Formats: sequence, structure tokens, C-alpha cells
Amino acid sequence: MHTATITQKGQITIPLVLREAFGLRAYGKARLEQGDGFIKVYAQEDILDLVDTFVPKVKKPLMKTREAFEKKYTRF
Repeated sequence: MHTATITQKGQITIPLVLREAFGLRAYGKARLEQGDGFIKVYAQEDILDLVDTFVPKVKKPLMKTREAFEKKYTRF
């Protein structure tokens, strides 16, 4: 069991061993659920963590794709 101190602002620091075990990182998100006398903390995946899991069917060079996009659509 671990103990954390609650600051005047209502913040707590989750011990490093728990952050590492559950994949919690600085500026990441956590989901909180209220129970009967307790709070559950869940690691919440960031959409950017999924970037490498999707492989495009068409493998075009990124710069060519960007240039084509910029030609077709104007910036505002």
C-alpha cells in the first residue's frame, strides 16, 4: 500500500513505482471513478499513443503528401 499527501490545491503525487506500473506520465490523463468511500484511478490512453498502431495502405512520402495538400487547400 502506498500513501500520498493531498496538497492545499487538492493535488496528489502518485508514487513513481505506481506511475511506471500503470503507464502514467507527466501531462498524461487519468480517469477517476468515485466508489463507496474510495476513488479509483485509471490510466487513460492518449490518442497520440495509437499513432504507430495504424499503418496506411498507401505509402507516400510525407513531404509529397503535405505539398499536395497545401496546393489544394489554402491556409487561413
